[in-house]
Amino acid sequence: MKHRLLLVLAAIVLVAIGGGALVAANLLGAQRIEDEGRTPTTDRSHADEAPSGDDRGPAGEFHRFRLGTVGGERLTPNRDDFAARTSVDGPLLLFLPATRSRPADYQRFLGQALADGYHVLGLDYWNLGRTLSGTCEADARCYGMVQRNRFDGTRQSQFSSVTPAGSIVSRFRDAVAYLDDHDPDGGWGRFVQGDDDIAWQDIVVAGHSQGGGEAAYIAHIRSVRGALMFSSPVESRGPSHAAWMDRPGQTPVARMYAVDDVRDAFGPRITGSWRVLGLDGTTGPFRTDTDPPPVGADPHAILTDVRGRGKAHSLIIKDSTPLGADGKARMTAIWQWMLHRFPTEGAAPSAGTVPPDGS
Repeated sequence: MKHRLLLVLAAIVLVAIGGGALVAANLLGAQRIEDEGRTPTTDRSHADEAPSGDDRGPAGEFHRFRLGTVGGERLTPNRDDFAARTSVDGPLLLFLPATRSRPADYQRFLGQALADGYHVLGLDYWNLGRTLSGTCEADARCYGMVQRNRFDGTRQSQFSSVTPAGSIVSRFRDAVAYLDDHDPDGGWGRFVQGDDDIAWQDIVVAGHSQGGGEAAYIAHIRSVRGALMFSSPVESRGPSHAAWMDRPGQTPVARMYAVDDVRDAFGPRITGSWRVLGLDGTTGPFRTDTDPPPVGADPHAILTDVRGRGKAHSLIIKDSTPLGADGKARMTAIWQWMLHRFPTEGAAPSAGTVPPDGS
């Protein structure tokens, strides 16, 4: 009996020592984040993830890193950002995830953009809580207030109270600074010029759902190289829609493209937004299964029929998207078609050059 009691006491002591060590490690890690700010997490194995580029990108694969703190403020959320590049002079694809989603959920699409010659940055940002459409509903002014607040930290309200340090602009600048430090020959620094001015003319903003709506809003207030919207914007409700859509934007419709699936439960709110923005032209969206538009066609709104299992709202771009017999995402050809609207060195030179198999 005494021996059993001694064994139990010894086990308790060992557990306490282990727990203390774990707490100490966590505290030290937290202090390191406070002291050093950015905490790169690039030493992970990604053997089971989508292909991420060649040996000319940072470390030959997607960098996974967290910003830690910005201006002394701990970021929330603070999930892994994804970044890589092929050439040094390609434009940047800035990708924003959907509500409560992470850049890690979109590695197939980001990998395709990388292969097509883009610098790629999948950026975490404040996308927690309710969806934008659920927050604003029929309040037309609410959409722009929330989107501006998440963009640069201004216009805080009862709907959204992101600080300037936690905004997309702040996170973007800090991410570019980190990448420029760790890949000085990669051409990252040219995307933030002078006194922290962002070179929007060299950036294609893209996003899914709430992130796609944010991309559309950024294209509205900044003249960007282009905008790609996946299952978005979800910013109309019957006759009501985001008020900012009623005014001409800085980026013309000619440089904006959107895609959704016919089975998306949010479809009416998305296609309603397309009509207001003028994306569906005079004949409505181009309809297809997963084949790209034909040679010479240039639709700015596309409706697919992926027919996969699960929610169509996500299947259009997330890594859960259906795969073909060759193991490639069935959406690959349309992704490439959209990415090739803005030619890069080493990518297809113009519209209509992508074959149906996406090769």
